[in-house]
Amino acid sequence: MSGGVAALLHGALLLAAGGVAAATVAGFIPSPRGWLDIVTHFRPHLAAAALLLAIVAALLCVPPWGVVLAAALAVAAAANLGVILAQWPCRAAPAGAGGGTTLTVGVLNVRHRNTDHARIVRWIRAAGPDVLVLVEVSTAWADALEPLADLYPHRAIGRTAFVTMIARRPWTACDVLPGPRPKQGLLQARFDLGSTALTVIAAHPASPTRPHRVRLRDAELAMLAALAAAAPGPVAALGDFNATPWSAPMRRLVRASPLRYAGLAATTWPAFLPRWLGLKIDHIMLGNGCAVVDCKVGPDVGSDHRPVVATIRCPPP
Repeated sequence: MSGGVAALLHGALLLAAGGVAAATVAGFIPSPRGWLDIVTHFRPHLAAAALLLAIVAALLCVPPWGVVLAAALAVAAAANLGVILAQWPCRAAPAGAGGGTTLTVGVLNVRHRNTDHARIVRWIRAAGPDVLVLVEVSTAWADALEPLADLYPHRAIGRTAFVTMIARRPWTACDVLPGPRPKQGLLQARFDLGSTALTVIAAHPASPTRPHRVRLRDAELAMLAALAAAAPGPVAALGDFNATPWSAPMRRLVRASPLRYAGLAATTWPAFLPRWLGLKIDHIMLGNGCAVVDCKVGPDVGSDHRPVVATIRCPPP
């Protein structure tokens, strides 16, 4: 390898390593306005990049600087992986055991500008969860869901609030709870399962595109945590939360509530990217003894989000 090419490769490696290191450090700095919190959503990507760059540094760079750079990148990878793994095993919902009532729940952001209604309606009929939360449901989408009335006779469709719940079984109560944003609230329903009752909360916090929307999202997630903490029995929270499990607001939600993730492995947004490359922002979370039997991320159904469906088991009283 010529000296010029080697210098170019070393320069590119140092530039990439500096970017990964800076992003990793930024993710640990408190950010009242929320800008630095954006970095935390990419911790899996940063960990993978740091590990790859560490290997390249160890192979290509002349000792001792190659070893030093590889070690620094390994520390960055470990820091990101530590945050991820802290959410993974101990934050997972307990594995389902025998007894109790089993049902399926699902969530999908239909994307309000999406006009391919038929494709998603076909997926809903094929998947057929007992309770399904849909977000970004515009008036046009609410009308497109009407043909599902035979399968889902129980519906709370937010024609202004964008958060919708449809169910095969009746609920004993279903309320729209006002949130921090006008005309945007949370849905909370109670289902009588015979031996117990399940509370289902549907939410779609604001996308963190500007500082004031970051504050709104965090306030809505705090409201969700408070509702889950006040639930008298098994509780499930579903929605597009616009935050990954390793972000600061979701870590606060887990600390302040009984909610734990039903599944963490596959990403959900954007749907056109490979599942290993996207972000996990659509969630099913369970608490108060509600256990996960199975949780899967579905296929690309025409939205910019992938659906998530879980089989859950609610314990007897």
